[in-house]
Amino acid sequence: MLMRDLAVGVVIGLIIGAIAVYAFTALQPSGEEVCPANPPESLDQKTLESVSKKLNNLIHQNNPDVSVRISDYSPYGEVYRVKVEFYNDNGTLESYDMFLTANGSLLFTNYVDLTKLSEEEVRINVSIDDDPFKGAEDAKVVIVEFSNYACGHCADFAIETEPKILEKYGDKVKIVFRDFPGFGEISYFAAEAANCAGEQGKYWEFHDLLFENQREWISNNSKIYDYAEQLGLNVDEFKACVESGKYREEVDKDYKDGISYGVTGTPTFFIGTPNGTFVNGKKVAGALNFEQFAALIEQELQQAS
Repeated sequence: MLMRDLAVGVVIGLIIGAIAVYAFTALQPSGEEVCPANPPESLDQKTLESVSKKLNNLIHQNNPDVSVRISDYSPYGEVYRVKVEFYNDNGTLESYDMFLTANGSLLFTNYVDLTKLSEEEVRINVSIDDDPFKGAEDAKVVIVEFSNYACGHCADFAIETEPKILEKYGDKVKIVFRDFPGFGEISYFAAEAANCAGEQGKYWEFHDLLFENQREWISNNSKIYDYAEQLGLNVDEFKACVESGKYREEVDKDYKDGISYGVTGTPTFFIGTPNGTFVNGKKVAGALNFEQFAALIEQELQQAS
């Protein structure tokens, strides 16, 4: 068997195994109303080790004397170009440039635009986690939103579209808010502050103020303490909470979960029917308008009935 044929066979096997955990496509609004997250500076070493392990497991099924390693990598658009080497006890047999997604779930022999892979609908089981929500607790349709307080398109959804959805479908839809701090520290800061406000029962009120006054607090971070006072919070307790970083891990978990589901920008939604603590969701990237969301919700309600 030629090394190239072996490489292609391995990649096909990896892709088949990954389809269940990575969304090929997302519904994109015509205006590309998405705030892209800051691209990772490098692949995590654990991700590289995990991919190498998967590749070797596949190869060793039929070629026990051949192994594979990733010897080099570099950013390439939305993915990474990686040098994949096939070797045995005598040394390197062949090496190929391939393309790997940042979360390590998909590997291609040729560059692929992830937003144009297929028009086929792909669904993902997305965790609802223990994050705050609006709407009906036992709703037939769940929307899990990955959002960034520093993203203008997220503010558009929160201020303009979400209230309309809840007004019409509030007894049928549950909207879960999960953090995706794609702009780095400024996004983490706001998300952690919102959780601290939640300790005093004012999560959603603080959430709304952050989006309504986005430009203000981004240019002057200390304004969040004015918002806390405005909401009647114990400002000293709130400040101590923010400075402690106690919610950093919680926010980071949301971020890492989002990456594992293929989220690359905000807002990104997963819309579907609940299955315990998960939603079997269709991925929708960008701030769609109310009419577009209504059509998706009606479709899900019809399927749930």
